Amino acid sequence: MDELIKQGIQQDAGHCQVHSIPWDQIRERAFDDTSPNTTFQRNAVIHKICYSFAAVVVIGALVIMSGFISPAIARALEQIPVINAVFNFVEDRGIQNAIDKGFVTQPNLTATDKDISVTITDVLYDQGRIDIGYTVTTSRPNLNPETFPGDLILPLGAPGMQFFANGKPIQNTTQATCEKMDNGRVGLVEIYPSDDLPETFNLEVAIHQIGKEQGEWLLGPIPVSRKDTDAATRTFSPMKKETFGETSVMVKEVKISPLSTLIEYESIRPLTEEFYFSAVMDDKENNIPQCASIRLSHQIKGDTKITIARLVCEAPKNIPEFLVLVPHTAGSQQQNIKIPLK
Repeated sequence: MDELIKQGIQQDAGHCQVHSIPWDQIRERAFDDTSPNTTFQRNAVIHKICYSFAAVVVIGALVIMSGFISPAIARALEQIPVINAVFNFVEDRGIQNAIDKGFVTQPNLTATDKDISVTITDVLYDQGRIDIGYTVTTSRPNLNPETFPGDLILPLGAPGMQFFANGKPIQNTTQATCEKMDNGRVGLVEIYPSDDLPETFNLEVAIHQIGKEQGEWLLGPIPVSRKDTDAATRTFSPMKKETFGETSVMVKEVKISPLSTLIEYESIRPLTEEFYFSAVMDDKENNIPQCASIRLSHQIKGDTKITIARLVCEAPKNIPEFLVLVPHTAGSQQQNIKIPLK
């Protein structure tokens, strides 16, 4: 992305005046997530750094530092998906993999109400998650993220924001990242469905509140498909069982797509005990960051509970020979689970 914008500057150098600011300083400011402009702090959720509204957009830094954006820079930025810009801060390898392979849908749909416009720019979809890149812009001077940090932020979850597949609500876990840009915000919403969605469907997004403003922003239908990501997905069925005290765990299935790693497992344990995986590593002991843990089913039999869950992680750089799952169990000695991928 740096090179793309630098080339644009060089091509346009004879047509406009660019202040003498070294590129490294511009990039350092643009990608400094410790800047005091950061509105919200990062939070750890299920041992993944879930970046809650903590990104900085290149376009905003360029406006601040040079006072304008040259046409060349604007043209270069138009070639960069919003999801790709946010990737620089969430550091999600899966998103970059999917972008590199051309799996991004770019609907560029806009809904406007109360002089606030929401545009869905990019969508990624696989069997584990749906990533939506968006912008929120306004011409209203009283809605300024610089002055009012809570303005123009999309709510997470109903009733503020809802997602539909072919008209039916998507049961999901959601997290998001956003930051200020020149006249609004740019961001990424990540949806982790608990239901099995069709390979191809029409996505609809209904927003009823943005910041403190209530209204109606309806976006869709947006045709989305995971046909390409499914074709690039590897599926493994290890059926690996381990026991920790009174808790037994069966790792049933592992799927690795360009976007995500999905681990489906069943745990059987006493009613008073909880179970989850505190870490996932590849065969070289590299950590694979976790995104979400989705409970697919849950039942109680006597004094025992049986849970089937799906752990969604980022995609590894390469498909490893095996995964190492680090369990967290109460009252028993930790024993890692090695899952061969054959």
